[in-house]
Amino acid sequence: MFIRPPLPQPKQAWLWQAPYFAIGAFALAMLLITGLLQWREQDTAQSALEGDMHWAERTIETRLQGHQEFLNELARDQEFRQLTYESYQVRAARYVQEHPELAAIIWVSTEGKVEWVAPHEASAAFVGEQLEGVRQLALEEALRIRSPVFSGDYADSTQRRTNDLIVPVRRGGSDLGAFVAIQSLETLLRVTLPGTFTTRYSLTVVDANDRQVLANSSIQPTDRRLSGTISLDLPNNRLGLNIVAYRGGGAWLPFVPVLLILALTVIVAVTLVQLRRHAQRRAETEEQLRAAYAFRQAMSNSLITGMRAIDLEGRITFVNAAFCRMTGFDESELVGIKPPYPYWPPEEFEQLQYNIDTALAGQAPATGFEMRIMRKSGERFDVRLYFSPLIDANGAHIGWIASMNDITERKRERVELERAHERFETVIDGLDSAVHVADTQSGEILFANRAFQNIFGFDTVGRDSAMVTASCRPAPEWLNHDPRTLPPEALPCELFDGEIQHALSGRWYHLHERAIRWVDGRTVRVQIAADITERRHIEEVNLQQQKRVEQTSRLITMGEMASSLAHELNQPLSAIANYCAGCVKRMQAGNYRFDDLLSAMQKASDQAERAGKIIRRMRDMVKKSDPVRWPIAVTALLDEARAFADIEAQRSGTQIIVDIPDNLPNVVVDRIMIEQVLLNLVKNGIEAMNDVPFDRRRLLVQARQVDNRMIEVAVIDNGHGLNEDDMERIFAPFYTTKPEGMGIGLAICRSIIEFHQGRMWAEPRHEGGTAFRFTVPIEEEQ
Repeated sequence: MFIRPPLPQPKQAWLWQAPYFAIGAFALAMLLITGLLQWREQDTAQSALEGDMHWAERTIETRLQGHQEFLNELARDQEFRQLTYESYQVRAARYVQEHPELAAIIWVSTEGKVEWVAPHEASAAFVGEQLEGVRQLALEEALRIRSPVFSGDYADSTQRRTNDLIVPVRRGGSDLGAFVAIQSLETLLRVTLPGTFTTRYSLTVVDANDRQVLANSSIQPTDRRLSGTISLDLPNNRLGLNIVAYRGGGAWLPFVPVLLILALTVIVAVTLVQLRRHAQRRAETEEQLRAAYAFRQAMSNSLITGMRAIDLEGRITFVNAAFCRMTGFDESELVGIKPPYPYWPPEEFEQLQYNIDTALAGQAPATGFEMRIMRKSGERFDVRLYFSPLIDANGAHIGWIASMNDITERKRERVELERAHERFETVIDGLDSAVHVADTQSGEILFANRAFQNIFGFDTVGRDSAMVTASCRPAPEWLNHDPRTLPPEALPCELFDGEIQHALSGRWYHLHERAIRWVDGRTVRVQIAADITERRHIEEVNLQQQKRVEQTSRLITMGEMASSLAHELNQPLSAIANYCAGCVKRMQAGNYRFDDLLSAMQKASDQAERAGKIIRRMRDMVKKSDPVRWPIAVTALLDEARAFADIEAQRSGTQIIVDIPDNLPNVVVDRIMIEQVLLNLVKNGIEAMNDVPFDRRRLLVQARQVDNRMIEVAVIDNGHGLNEDDMERIFAPFYTTKPEGMGIGLAICRSIIEFHQGRMWAEPRHEGGTAFRFTVPIEEEQ
């Protein structure tokens, strides 16, 4: 069925005599073909040997490169102080266990002394051991060139040939030591190269001087052999691997085909007469065969599914054009071959052989086999192969027909989708914030990460979100929108952003909730809850600390003004004493009038009230209380602050000038705190003008409305001013330009203004001095 019919031939009588004359040419041609086949066999064997050599070279170098990359990872962690002895033991011991050719991984000092050994039970090296010979020379070379080095081979304690892979470690400009991987060459070849390779070839390892280092003797030499050499380029070391393949058979084997050709020639001559008789009968059926073959070929070539037929032994008897396009092989390269097929990747041999054995046994699954095969160019791709029995015209089972579909793209898309989903779940589960997704209509929880399940329980998916999150859930009236009524074009939409305390645990969470479109098209609520309990606790502690610092600042300010306040209090107290003494004397003398006594006592009462106000201001300034913001006029704030500042101004000869418009609105502030800011700024301005002439000691206090939200207050002096460096750091805590200053006054002032949602800054003046400005909020009309 699968044999191509011959082309139609014209009926000529002399053609019947042609076979007799062709017998001689046939014999000569066969002898020539035999020679060519033997030459091709020799060339194919040499090509196969070269291919195996290159494969072995890549395999060994890849294995060694993997060891070097692992040591480089340890070196980077050691360089940045991220490698502890315990983590070194775990990682290195696991790596040595997975790579049998490695006896141990050690850490040596720059002098070659062994400090760490992993695994710790390894007998290849011991802590405190000193590297010697070629090992010490290789270590010194690695430290000198600052690159990985393979040492020369040496005999270990079991007399096996061994070498070291040395990776130096530096930090800054100095050497710290080196990581050394001790590996056995014999084990490396045994592990890296498969058993079929080592049993097929005779292997010999030689160094750069062609000195034999290692050899296997499992192959018996014959008269027919092929050989080659692999050069392994290792850092600072060069090894060669000689490969010899001995072929079976003796020297007489090439003459066997010649004898067979001669014998066949005789047989052909004898049977030619019989074939001539049979030829006429065959000619009658050829036309029918050509027509049937042409129809079947046209039908199979029009398919996009690859078709392949095999006989009961697995030999390929037919492939269509689609199958050839998929594999890249021509029909002539596939038809007639048995497993393993040329489009089988070497790494899939065992699985593909199992599949073909299962199919030949009639046990192929109805869903087919999913497998990976190889194009002629070496490119791998995934296919699904379906097997069906092949029945001839007599009803006999003659083989199997297989249809093959390329599923590479579909499988890649499925794998990428699975990986993307896995990455998404890994990232979401790794968050500290609790994340869950719930249906807006039914409330069913569709997804919840690990943090959410830790807070609300491990069986939350599929349950009602309102019931699960009842202890920490915003009220419906707090939401910006009702998610159940949102149209699709309004998505995504923010629903809530705020802080809520967990009703059961008492912990605080910052909730951010949005409405989005889910993967199946429905509207869902996505909620992210971040635990802010520690942050709120820190904020409360900082607020209490700020209050204590402000209280301390006020006490320091009042301590500095104690002498001035005593002088201020001395005047009303002295006046009271004088008025009272005068009244006593007049009453004792009996020479008085009631109106005079009443006037004197009224004046004494006024002076006592004046002294009481001074004492009350001091008490309000230093007492400890929570901030309370009330509407107050700016002029009232300045009057209270000037009651203290005028004492210091009079003593230093400073004139305080107030420039405030009459129509300024009230501000909403804590009176004591803002008075403290004003008093601190005025006091600093007075002290800044101690070294200027008396006629220039003028301190200007201004206020103006910036916009409909803020009023700006400025305290401007004519002092020595601040340089650029001081201007940038003047508000930093504990930074001061005064010889005896503490450096906390301006920092506290800025904190007070920021507490009032204002801003405080300093500006240099061209004519000399500094302007300190701050803003405070205006009272709202409602």
